[in-house]
Amino acid sequence: MTKVDLTPAFLIHRRAFKDASLLLDFFTQEHGKIRLVGRGLRKSKTPLQMFQQMKISFSGKGELKTLTGWEADDQPRNLQGETLILGMYANELIARLLHEQDPHPELFEVYKQFIQQIVKLERQTGRWLLRLFENNLLSELGYGYDLEHDVNGNEIEQNIYYEYQPQAGFSPSSLGKISGKLIHYLLAEDMANIPNLEQLKVCRNLNRQRLDFLLGNKPLKSRSLFFTKH
Repeated sequence: MTKVDLTPAFLIHRRAFKDASLLLDFFTQEHGKIRLVGRGLRKSKTPLQMFQQMKISFSGKGELKTLTGWEADDQPRNLQGETLILGMYANELIARLLHEQDPHPELFEVYKQFIQQIVKLERQTGRWLLRLFENNLLSELGYGYDLEHDVNGNEIEQNIYYEYQPQAGFSPSSLGKISGKLIHYLLAEDMANIPNLEQLKVCRNLNRQRLDFLLGNKPLKSRSLFFTKH
């Protein structure tokens, strides 16, 4: 019998379950991604909110355990428009790529900061934050890359352009589209210098290439919601 009390968590997905219940996916600080049954919650007058940290309690014997209680541990966030889509996209990445009950406490903190920051940032800055979140997620899963050296072992130079070689790294190339300056920004997770729209698209395409390798043939539903393809 497993019994956990008041562990920090974010709700990342919910859907109808049998009777009046909900099937709930949480990203927790101590237990990673978990799926719980919320008994009778489809009729609840106080529904659980996404993008708000809470403390949840759950128990059970089998793989699918039951949510037994929760309390808000954070302010509610009313994400709208593209900001909402950014949050949904991050949630879907976590739901798709993390293994059940595999703790990632550092990524939990990265996600928490991401949610807190996108609420009050401009559109271009929100996109940059999303790229940094993707990088942290990939690194946590063991698919990070060297942002300090190219494939030849030389230091990345800001005034040189590179191309990305999967599972190898960055290679200097006269036809490359990835600037050394952008790679330096990624390394520093620089929020003071946001890349221009062209380099943000380059970064988007780079991360999409890396993520699609893990996602396989099943595309992310949230990608289709973006107002512009970014």
